[in-house]
Amino acid sequence: MNESLVIVAAMIPAGFAATYMWRALAVVAVTRIDPESDLLLWVRAVSTALVAALVMRMIIVPSGVLATIAVEHRIGAVAIGIAVFYAASRSTQVATFATVIALVLLHIVSG
Repeated sequence: MNESLVIVAAMIPAGFAATYMWRALAVVAVTRIDPESDLLLWVRAVSTALVAALVMRMIIVPSGVLATIAVEHRIGAVAIGIAVFYAASRSTQVATFATVIALVLLHIVSG
């Protein structure tokens, strides 16, 4: 037990150091990068495409508990979330909350 406690105690500061080292480097780098440069626009486009691909994968081929919910309900909840996103002045928090609530309600109503 003591040995695992020492390992966890060493991992936590190491994790913080690794995370905050990259954040500190990003703060330094961001002051020198033009936000409208071609490279940064490309990085933004690629990251947006990756997020969209992961969301679609979660909808079409989910794993775990999400796989127990019908695909029609998952697609319906996302459609509701997108509608709420635009209705709520492009608020991602409100849209995410609405999507989760819609998914739960669709799943409960269908039995």
